[in-house]
Amino acid sequence: MKILALCAAGTLAVLLATPGMAQQARGIYLGAGAGVNLRQDQRWTIDDPRTDGHADVGFDTAPAGNIYIGYDFGAIRADLEGSFRQNDIGTTRLSYDSFRLNRFITVPGADDVKVNVKGHERTIGLMANVYYDFEFGSPFVPYVGGGIGVGFNNWKVKAKDANIDFDYDSPLFAYQGIAGVSYYITPKLAVNVEYRYFGETDAEFTSGDTKVKLDAPAHHTILAGVKYVFDFGAASGEPAPETPVDTGQRSYLVFFDFDSSRLTPEARSIVASAATDALRGESTRIDVTGHTDRSGTDAYNQALSVRRAEAVRRELVADGVADNLIIVRGVGESDPLVPTADGVREPQNRRVEIVMN
Repeated sequence: MKILALCAAGTLAVLLATPGMAQQARGIYLGAGAGVNLRQDQRWTIDDPRTDGHADVGFDTAPAGNIYIGYDFGAIRADLEGSFRQNDIGTTRLSYDSFRLNRFITVPGADDVKVNVKGHERTIGLMANVYYDFEFGSPFVPYVGGGIGVGFNNWKVKAKDANIDFDYDSPLFAYQGIAGVSYYITPKLAVNVEYRYFGETDAEFTSGDTKVKLDAPAHHTILAGVKYVFDFGAASGEPAPETPVDTGQRSYLVFFDFDSSRLTPEARSIVASAATDALRGESTRIDVTGHTDRSGTDAYNQALSVRRAEAVRRELVADGVADNLIIVRGVGESDPLVPTADGVREPQNRRVEIVMN
């Protein structure tokens, strides 16, 4: 548990020390995590010519880790993950019927006998996962997910007083459920804390003349990690220069970071200039229109353009402009300042236009 405490403390320190940033970038990402694995107790059913019985096997808590590569599409993302878990065998209790030592001697059965077992269970997982991110315009992004794949398992067990000695490898179908929260330090860099339930199907093997059936393995894994989005599709020169533009209609342009409705300090300065102009010129109507670039779906960009326009409206009101003078609308990606192909992240198209009337 010390490892978990250190991971959590380190992640918390980053969260507390980092100011809020823009929403996350999209594209290819790499990540890694480290933490602890709590291996659920397991029953091993033993079928031996000399006796039948079962062992209730406990496991020690142990370190765990994973690495992954994926693609962030927006609210949905997917990745391929490799993980490592290895737990030493802990307290083991054996129950068995009468035990025949040889053709002449039979030992009475016993129930719930503690036996000294040494060994481990090691699992290397290869998983394909899908996630859903709950995006609220905050650097904190909760998420849930699930995956399927294969677990490559090794059981190495030795118990002299129970006549058990085997070293067995077996791939098993694996599945997992995931829940966590990310914190985006920058649009491309995030830290996260998550829980993963990792399960597999039953296993069965033979050691000599002894058959052993293992109930489905189950793991409870807690990880703290880091993820970096490469965002290869981003246009060069980001962010766009955030300077007021005079179109001859007492207009201003306010630019935004990629996939963000957060006003930067420069953007707030532009809005403040627009508010001063509106108050001095006694405007009777102020049109505030939000726009996006062409990265993302039409529906997502429409909603993002409205959020950007609303952010500017709130800032104008905070600067003294009457709310009833402001008309807000979003047009998504339909009216670019710089025409581009679909999917291009053009900084100058991520904007809000303020027009005084």
